[in-house]
Amino acid sequence: MTLLLTPESPTCAIDRRGFLIGAAALAGLAGCAPAPAPAPVAAPRPFEGAFGPVQVPADPQRVVSTDFYTAYALLDVGFTVVATVEATVGGVLPEYQAAYDAIPKIGTPQDVNYELMVAQQPDLILGTLVPNLPEDLNSRLSAVAPTLLFPAAQEPGTWRERAVRAADVVNRRAQAEQLKAAYEQRAADIGTRYADVLGRTRWALVRGGAQGNAMVDLPNSWSGVVLGAVGARLGAFAEGKPGASEPLSFEELGRLDDCDVVLHLADTAGRVNADTRRVLDQPTFQALRAARTGQVHPLPNYYVAHYKQADAVLTEIEKVLAGL
Repeated sequence: MTLLLTPESPTCAIDRRGFLIGAAALAGLAGCAPAPAPAPVAAPRPFEGAFGPVQVPADPQRVVSTDFYTAYALLDVGFTVVATVEATVGGVLPEYQAAYDAIPKIGTPQDVNYELMVAQQPDLILGTLVPNLPEDLNSRLSAVAPTLLFPAAQEPGTWRERAVRAADVVNRRAQAEQLKAAYEQRAADIGTRYADVLGRTRWALVRGGAQGNAMVDLPNSWSGVVLGAVGARLGAFAEGKPGASEPLSFEELGRLDDCDVVLHLADTAGRVNADTRRVLDQPTFQALRAARTGQVHPLPNYYVAHYKQADAVLTEIEKVLAGL
């Protein structure tokens, strides 16, 4: 006699119960399987700052800049800081004005508003140790987030190195190196095309001093390094001198008479400040050869701080060369 098992039969019930118990056991085993290991967190990178080595997050996202130079240099490589300080000299490259205006401001380089800065929840603070900063600035900033302050050299032409370093910190060094190479190539091309003119001319960089005098900027100044990149020679008063600038009294302006071209400070919109206007209006300045021959030119972006700005200065230099 054949035994038929139906869903209601005891034997079938036992088999079904065994199946369910086995399934539950398998489910339990699956639930106890080890969870995937979390992705490893990249180790911080060491950078040398003005106060020694700093461990910088491997991939900083919320960067605050306590100077405006760094904010500009990072815009060059497509990185926008979450906060920066008010620009106090020179103005902003016009194509960056809207982006800069949209960045929250946290005071000035000499007077950072810590409450506003903390509210931005930075994971990194970048800046430059320019003169007249509070002595406790680094310690106060470091209490908020890892802080890397670049040393400020006596020669502001070091903006070239600082721009690349700032980009490196936010993992954009390759982009910065491309900008640097393009700038250097363009400067070399201008130097080659205008070699004859550059060989027979001397140049001066002039701005007004706060003490009722003139300041003559030197080869390693903001724009001095850009003139040097195309092969332009400064006049005898400035040629070969270290540092940023040398003062001249109004009575001594005749010492610039060997210069065929004078480039003077203007902001990025072409405006001339009162101190520089006072220099330009001096009879001793008007008597200079460059003034008599119409070769006195405003230089927007005079205070070069990043490669895009340097490229804008190359454009101005090329315009002047074309007219000589």
